[in-house]
Amino acid sequence: MPTHASITLTKNLFVAALSDGRRFEQADLRELAHTLFHAGVPASEIRYEWRAGLRMITAGQQVRLSAEMRRLERDGRRLTIAA
Repeated sequence: MPTHASITLTKNLFVAALSDGRRFEQADLRELAHTLFHAGVPASEIRYEWRAGLRMITAGQQVRLSAEMRRLERDGRRLTIAA
């Protein structure tokens, strides 16, 4: 079963809570994507949460994170195939 991540935005930090209990905080979406990729979270297992007291993650931010995760996955597969 793949690890999934729930992403929230508090103050100016994107917070990723992983299903295995780990938690990551990053101010930059690209850095968060790299952190999640190296933690073994596939792009298809990212969920976005919003509740009272949290800032809403915009559609553009969701697209940027998803696109970077998919790019990292593609590049990772290319390196594996070439090796």
